[in-house]
Amino acid sequence: MSFPLGLSVILACVLCLVDKPCLASELTRAEIEQRLAQNKGAAVDLSNLDLSGADLSGLDLHGADFFSSKLAGAKLRGAHLASANFTRSDVQNADFSDADLRGATLYAALLDGADFSGADMTRARIIGGGRGVKFTKAKLIDADLGADPANQGMVPVRAELAEAIFDGADLTRANLTHAVLTSASFTGAIVTGARFDYAVLDGSNLTLTR
Repeated sequence: MSFPLGLSVILACVLCLVDKPCLASELTRAEIEQRLAQNKGAAVDLSNLDLSGADLSGLDLHGADFFSSKLAGAKLRGAHLASANFTRSDVQNADFSDADLRGATLYAALLDGADFSGADMTRARIIGGGRGVKFTKAKLIDADLGADPANQGMVPVRAELAEAIFDGADLTRANLTHAVLTSASFTGAIVTGARFDYAVLDGSNLTLTR
């Protein structure tokens, strides 16, 4: 059965809302590439934008500021995001697999379902919350997912990552102090020198590689 164009658009939106939220980026990939070109290698400001569903795979976004931006369902596979700022950003179900996130900041970020498989997150600061986040074979050397014992109030500031997957990840010297990692999986993970002081690991699979 065929429908007039206007009715087809309405039906498509209704079906999208029923099935799952429609993801539409505020900027196109071409517009973001134009901003990068204008900045001539300097860090680009992409803060407070709705970039839901955007395809930024492979782009050089080192040092980019995504403060309080929405990146739900965005594709950042293989992107260069060293020292990028994702403070208060929404990266739920975003694909960061194989991305360069060395020294990146994910403070108070929404991380549900995000995929960091194979990403280099060396020295990254990850103080967000989310369920089912994937860090499979990610490099988390010297990463900070935990509370700083010398600088905490009554409620520790730490990562809360229930059902996270760290299978095969390298957590050498990572800080997971006070982190909430219930039902997480660490099969084959490297944890040499990692700190799990006071971490909540109830129900976790701790088949580790030291």
